[in-house]
Amino acid sequence: MTAFLFWLTAAIMVYVYLGYPLLARQLAKIFGKPVDKRPVAPTLTVVVAAYNEERGIAAKLDNLLSLDYPLDKLRIVVASDGSTDGTDAIVREHGSPCVQLLRVEGRVGKTECQNRAVQASDTEIVVFTDATTRIDSGALAALARNFADAHVGCAAAQLVYEAKDQGLTATGGTAYWGYEVALRQAESALGSLVGVSGCLYAVRRSAYRPINPALISDFVIAMRMQEQGLRTVFEPAALCYEDTLDRTTEELSMRVRVAIRSIAALVIERRFLNPLRHGLFALQLLSHKALRYASPFIWLITLSTAGLLAARPFYRFCLVAQLAVIAAGATGFALHARGKSVGLLGKPYYFLLTNLASLLAVLRYARGERVRIWNPVRS
Repeated sequence: MTAFLFWLTAAIMVYVYLGYPLLARQLAKIFGKPVDKRPVAPTLTVVVAAYNEERGIAAKLDNLLSLDYPLDKLRIVVASDGSTDGTDAIVREHGSPCVQLLRVEGRVGKTECQNRAVQASDTEIVVFTDATTRIDSGALAALARNFADAHVGCAAAQLVYEAKDQGLTATGGTAYWGYEVALRQAESALGSLVGVSGCLYAVRRSAYRPINPALISDFVIAMRMQEQGLRTVFEPAALCYEDTLDRTTEELSMRVRVAIRSIAALVIERRFLNPLRHGLFALQLLSHKALRYASPFIWLITLSTAGLLAARPFYRFCLVAQLAVIAAGATGFALHARGKSVGLLGKPYYFLLTNLASLLAVLRYARGERVRIWNPVRS
């Protein structure tokens, strides 16, 4: 039984991080569904959910107004979630007729702010973006082209992380995101993404359905499209940029918060894990999300069973290899804490960081913790 558990959990770990991305790519080559993209210019409402963003909201608005998209078809709504600083005043005084403030009282959270902003909009497409995200000039036009295809309900931009320095968390995060982008490209070609980056994505207004305020909107939005028979696709030409978080505590805190909300979504919306009803989407959701959040527990079983079987050379090798990954990540953490260069240790460190975030999120969710509101993290 011990050997069986080792092989089972080891196989799952290999599948989650290597097998599934390869499988998704191969299936996309065979069964890929191209998007019928054509130049179109639908009316757009860009929604910026903001809480106490006085430091950067003016620059965000300037960025949006400078984009290569017809201003007569563009509306910008800043949904201020009970901001207590100067955010609201800056938006009101901005001066552009395209910009509107939607004051939301009571700290209801990002998802509910987005729900209310969509309810108040009347454009063909609604675009969601974060206050800290810098958007490339052609990104809105690139996203809009996807909606020429009637089967597309949501289009996600390509997020590019920009490391302000070569710190461990920054470089590790950049490498991890490159892996994630490649996987999303394959999933999009296969049929639909199972989630988008909240930094920038667009939704067909007629297909938007209000999302439970307790859930993370950029994950659940793909489910809302799936239940209507619509695709959520990835648009690599729509570029947007975010700075990496340079401190381990910031990155871990952010990942735990996102994971708790995503786990809540998986539990509440678990019907989408049924392959008999949702086919490949269910497989993608299980492989990309559910098993990822379970991976630290699966890995602990692999590690412990290898230890129990360590009298045999092969299992002893597997145990040492796993301990080496842990040691490499821990060493990288120690070097980072001392402000020293870590080089290749960034990757094992970030692998450990993401698994630690999943572990903490599952445990905190299990004891009843839920996350609805957020406080901006600024370096």
